[in-house]
Amino acid sequence: MTARLAFLGVLLASGCAREPVLPVVPGAHADPTAMTASPDGRTLYVVCPAQRAIATIEVRGRELSGLHAFSSAPRGVAVSRDGASLAVSFPGDGRVEILDARSFAVRATARVGVEPAGMAFSCDGLRLFVANARSSDVSVVDVVSGAEVRRVAAGREPWVVVLSPDGATVAVVSRSANVGAPDRIPESEITLLDSTSGGVVRRVMLPSCHLAESAAFTTNGRRLLVPLVRVRNLLPIVQVDRGWVMSTVLASIDVATGGVALLPLNGTSDSLPDPAGIAVTDDLAFVTSRGTDRVAALRLAGALALEKDAGANRPEHLSWSERYVTARFDVGAAPAAVVVAGTLLAGAERLGDSGALLEPDGRLAARVRIVPHVADDAARRGDRVFHDARFAFQSSFSCSSCHPDGHTDGLVYDFEIDGVGRNFVLNRSLRGVKGTGPFKWTGRNASLAEQCGPRFAKVLTRADPFPEQALADLVAFIESRPAPSADPRAVRLDGRQTAAVARGRAIFERTVRRSGVPIEPADRCVTCHPAPHYTNLRRAGVGTQSDNDDTGTFDVPHLTGVASKAPYLHDGRAPGLEEIWTAPGVGDLHGAVTDLTKTDLDDLVEFLKGL
Repeated sequence: MTARLAFLGVLLASGCAREPVLPVVPGAHADPTAMTASPDGRTLYVVCPAQRAIATIEVRGRELSGLHAFSSAPRGVAVSRDGASLAVSFPGDGRVEILDARSFAVRATARVGVEPAGMAFSCDGLRLFVANARSSDVSVVDVVSGAEVRRVAAGREPWVVVLSPDGATVAVVSRSANVGAPDRIPESEITLLDSTSGGVVRRVMLPSCHLAESAAFTTNGRRLLVPLVRVRNLLPIVQVDRGWVMSTVLASIDVATGGVALLPLNGTSDSLPDPAGIAVTDDLAFVTSRGTDRVAALRLAGALALEKDAGANRPEHLSWSERYVTARFDVGAAPAAVVVAGTLLAGAERLGDSGALLEPDGRLAARVRIVPHVADDAARRGDRVFHDARFAFQSSFSCSSCHPDGHTDGLVYDFEIDGVGRNFVLNRSLRGVKGTGPFKWTGRNASLAEQCGPRFAKVLTRADPFPEQALADLVAFIESRPAPSADPRAVRLDGRQTAAVARGRAIFERTVRRSGVPIEPADRCVTCHPAPHYTNLRRAGVGTQSDNDDTGTFDVPHLTGVASKAPYLHDGRAPGLEEIWTAPGVGDLHGAVTDLTKTDLDDLVEFLKGL
């Protein structure tokens, strides 16, 4: 009742006396992330996963008009071009619901791939294209029946789907770089599909690019614009104080030819880290920076005029951004999606639990709270620290730049503190790390505070260390992150545990070889990987030391959620779980496995995917 009265007070203060919209989950944040606008620009549909709801905001009235609850947390939202249908994706159970956009009545339910994210309707509204982030593919769904009519392979972690203005092309943008050899330049994929057949028209590869979370076509449909991070992980990290470890660029992709230009969004001393959203008008583009709580406005004609000299394999000219970035204006905390809504710009302010309505020049027209104020606890304050790039030199990156969603970017880095060109290490996930210290592949840091404290500042941010309270909050946030979920394709099949998982568990827990000869305790899987975290919190040598490594013993990683942590081993040499025992020199050093058949190893992998 108190929350209801408080929220009513907010509405009355703004001149609106209508009945307030109450939270679905009282006392919880909204965490607005994805957003779309109705074709007429009058209504915003905002994904609020912490509320397990979609919020609707009326643009003309500058007010929250509804908070529509679901049984699980949504991730993506899309509206059909006629404004009649709404699609909502639910990553927790591989489901998409197609709704009436006004009443939110369910018209159809579709079972799709693993962890669906962004979506787009076809021009006629009869098909829905769904990016399945975890299974790295795209589902083509019949909107009337909800049946999946086609599944198409995409890049790693497809995240956003957009339809071209003429309705002919569907662009699928992958957030993570494809897994490859650790010494190869990473590349992420843009998958262009024919909107009628669902077939692949072209796969466009973006070298040294990843963490694309949004995309938009130019209004003439000739270019696909994707803000993303250009990463140089194969350079020694000594480059961080020159601004060249990672930078933000706008990828401009020629839809007809697949040609790519990478236009810098950073300036010589001003960065735009962690780009999260993009919206486009005839002559402008707007890009949100989650790391600095800003939006950059770009003059498209000036940017696209430089395409011929901004090839994907050319260096960036940071002075160029001054020619087309016309403004950088402040918005609320951790801005995510941004859309054009009539004559206004609308943004989802995730850590502000609000939606912002902005004039094109950046002036705030209105800020609409989605839930009443919720006091920040340590984890929430740490969430702000984790996503704040202003702690790094020239605000060039944040913790989330390497650990999106607290997870991992899957890349290998060369930290020069261990010697330039030596001791290459795979970036590890922060999900589910509570209680799994020590940290780093060498086990050098006993606690997360030590891991993220002054040493982190010396090696990475090249700025002052986190203040003591900010560091404590950051640790609280990291420790609050749950482990990634198991791969549902391994754990369950038609609601039943698969036989392969049961057989794999028996192999994981076995004490004798196939011949009946006992396995020494040190060579058993469960010795180094006991439940509940599946790590013994020690170091071990598994035959993976290379000529570049100073040691052959490494921290035993925890295996919860291991299916989503590819690549594997300390230097990322194993692209999949299948390769961790077959890498040269491993043999029986990584558990007793040489007597196992290919089928046995397949079963063991299925068990691991189910953790």
